[in-house]
Amino acid sequence: MKKISNCFAVFFILLMLFISLFSDVIVGKDVFLKRSKKIYMYSPYQIDRDAFLKPPSKKHILGTDSVGRDIFARLVKGISNSFLISFVATLISLIIGMFAGGIAGYLGGVIDFVFSRFFELFYSIPLLFMLILLSPLIGDNLFLFGIVLGFFGWLFVARLVRGEVIKLKGMPFLEFARANGAGFIHVFKRHFFPHLLPPVLPITIFGFSGMLVAESSLSFLGLGVKPPEPSLGSLISQGLNYHDVAPWIYIPPSIVLFLTVLSLDIIGEYLKKRYSRF
Repeated sequence: MKKISNCFAVFFILLMLFISLFSDVIVGKDVFLKRSKKIYMYSPYQIDRDAFLKPPSKKHILGTDSVGRDIFARLVKGISNSFLISFVATLISLIIGMFAGGIAGYLGGVIDFVFSRFFELFYSIPLLFMLILLSPLIGDNLFLFGIVLGFFGWLFVARLVRGEVIKLKGMPFLEFARANGAGFIHVFKRHFFPHLLPPVLPITIFGFSGMLVAESSLSFLGLGVKPPEPSLGSLISQGLNYHDVAPWIYIPPSIVLFLTVLSLDIIGEYLKKRYSRF
């Protein structure tokens, strides 16, 4: 049963990655059909004036929303936008977390104390409040939204890396490297990084899952991806306004979000059991 669930999780994530990478090929990015080469008939922004709140059909396989936009096209683009933001946020959190945690753990002493207090200070900052303040600056820039999420999401990575570095820095092979004049960059790249990869890998998967949930939650509240761009959270939010007359609007993105997070957690747990020491 575990093998089946693991295989399903890997297959589903690969499918989502394929959709996110080739969304422009599948549904295009232009309103006008003649200007956009795509596989599917409709783009995420194209309005069918004869199909307001229409249920799934041959013409619109997942139905349409309140203004006549195709749900399948918007779902594909929403997956792409949500994955893009989550990827940027995860990458930023990894870079900041590994750098800050590595310096704090390696140098120790006063530097470690200052970084630890800084970690605690960041833990006390409410993300929702900061995003409300930064929302006018972020606007509809997806990359900037991902950077902001990553900037406030690096703490767990930093704590993990700090703890691992503290464990490793007393090892004989590291003392030998330092005795031969190896600097921090060389030691971290050649000795710390290979040992940090096993515990950091599952954290990266869990982190991506957490960023996806955070992005979807914020977009659901109207603080994330701005219209007319879709995301999984904003699609669910828009669909709930018509849950009694058009459930096909919010059900597909809800299922996709649930299965994506579930699949990422399954993969993360597998990597944690196989490689991690925490």
